[in-house]
Amino acid sequence: MMDSKAYTEVYNIINCMSDEYKEKIPNKVIQTIKYKMDKNYEFNIDLDNINDLELMDDTEKILSVLYTDYISSEEERKIIKNKEKIVYLNKENKKKEKFESDIFKNNLTKSLVEDSNEKRENNKKETLITTKKEKWYKKLLNFIKRLLKN
Repeated sequence: MMDSKAYTEVYNIINCMSDEYKEKIPNKVIQTIKYKMDKNYEFNIDLDNINDLELMDDTEKILSVLYTDYISSEEERKIIKNKEKIVYLNKENKKKEKFESDIFKNNLTKSLVEDSNEKRENNKKETLITTKKEKWYKKLLNFIKRLLKN
C-alpha cells in the first residue's frame, strides 16, 4: 500500500506542471491522488533547488506510472517499456542462475539465456541510454521547472 504522504508529494508536483501536461493526466486520476493524500503533510517544492529535492520511493513509483502512462510520447513509452523488459529479463536470469540445478541445465535453458542476452543487447542499442546516473524523476522535475519559467 502506498504511503499517503507520497500522494501529497505527487499532488504538489502535478500542481507545478503546466496545464498542457496536467491535462494529459485524467481528472479522475488526479482526484484519486487528492483523495488519498495526507492533508496534514506539508510538502513544498523549491524550484530554485529542484536538484536537492528528496522524494519518497512511493512518490517515485507513482510519478513513474503517471509519466509513462499519460505524459510521455509514444516513442518515450516504447523506450521505457523496453527498459522494463531488460530489467525483468535480467532479474529472471539471475533467479535462474541462483536456483538452477543440474536437472534444468539443458540446451533449451542455454538457448533462452542466449536469446535473452541478445535481446538485451539489441534493446540497449535501440534505447536512448544516458551515461549520467541521474534519477529519472530529477529530469522530469527539471522539465517541469523549465515549463514553469515559460
